[in-house]
Amino acid sequence: MGVSDTLRHVIARDPVIAACVLLSAIGVGLPLIVPPLRNAFSTAEQIPPPKLSQVVEGMTGKSHKVKE
Repeated sequence: MGVSDTLRHVIARDPVIAACVLLSAIGVGLPLIVPPLRNAFSTAEQIPPPKLSQVVEGMTGKSHKVKE
């Protein structure tokens, strides 16, 4: 059973869960992808992409700091 068969099975069995996973992946991915693309097209102000931990903290409202 390949990856595409597994993916089709999951989508057929739980379409709402599959849609939620897709939307959350887009929501986490866009803040990491858009700033470098914007920087490539404009030369005015260079904006660094946020760290993944900052994106997760912004979406959940929780601080994920490692305790030492």
